[in-house]
Amino acid sequence: METIHFSFYEKQKKKLALGIGKFDGLHLGHRAILGKILDESGRNSLIPAVFTFRNFPVEFKIYGWEEKKILLQQSGIELCIWCDFDEICSMKAEEFLDMISAMGTEIIAVGSNFHFGAERKGNISLLKKSMHEKGFRLFSVPPEKKNGEVVSSTKIRSFIKHGEMEKANDFLGRVFSVEGKVIQGIKKGTYLGFPTANLLLSNKVHISEGIYAGRVEYNGRLYSAAINIGDSPTFEEKEKKFEAFILDFNGDLYGKTLRVYLFKKIREIEKFSSEDELKKRISADIKQIHKILAGL
Repeated sequence: METIHFSFYEKQKKKLALGIGKFDGLHLGHRAILGKILDESGRNSLIPAVFTFRNFPVEFKIYGWEEKKILLQQSGIELCIWCDFDEICSMKAEEFLDMISAMGTEIIAVGSNFHFGAERKGNISLLKKSMHEKGFRLFSVPPEKKNGEVVSSTKIRSFIKHGEMEKANDFLGRVFSVEGKVIQGIKKGTYLGFPTANLLLSNKVHISEGIYAGRVEYNGRLYSAAINIGDSPTFEEKEKKFEAFILDFNGDLYGKTLRVYLFKKIREIEKFSSEDELKKRISADIKQIHKILAGL
């Protein structure tokens, strides 16, 4: 996939089938838009493309920029035109349409609640009015629903913040994951007999503290794992950590980059009366995680 900043874009020989949006999370609704782009580009010999944002005002991004580009490419998009939100937030809706039209856009696909331009004054109605003048066809894609709810990035962020990973995964249409580099910890897990990989996450996502059933991807393999997100009240440690105890794995992971998939939160962080009580609870957590992952 070619990735280019909008200010450097040069009109292509082939015209574009263009999806427009933040595409934060590339969830089921976004994939419906991309599906329309791919269908129409194939039918009309167009370039399947998106216009999207690298940075935009939000509490946290579901996936970082590099991850989003990978997901777009895996979806079949061949061209990603991008900008940061503050670069065009003052651009009037009509000016934005002029810019998109000048890129050689033949088809636009957006969500049915799409707004654009300064003060969000641009909408589906303006797009429909501009179709003939600007020379594009419009596809307004209805929202996807899951369990009776409209799928949205806002709801997915809320699910992640509250540890409702099963709901987040349903809305995403994939298991939510984070990537991080293994850094040196204080080795309390090793001391207890459960050595953990302490991760520095590449995307500062706000995940509810707790213990999770997960899987860790390393060297092309998936390993079951117990994931601890939070501090260590039993040891009076206040630093919030993201740690993975990888089941049935032995090896040195320091400096390695891991991807961690979160399936289900099994409990909150607790303070135990002794190290023995903590070890008993970790052993019980591992048995429960084995059972959860065995059913997936």
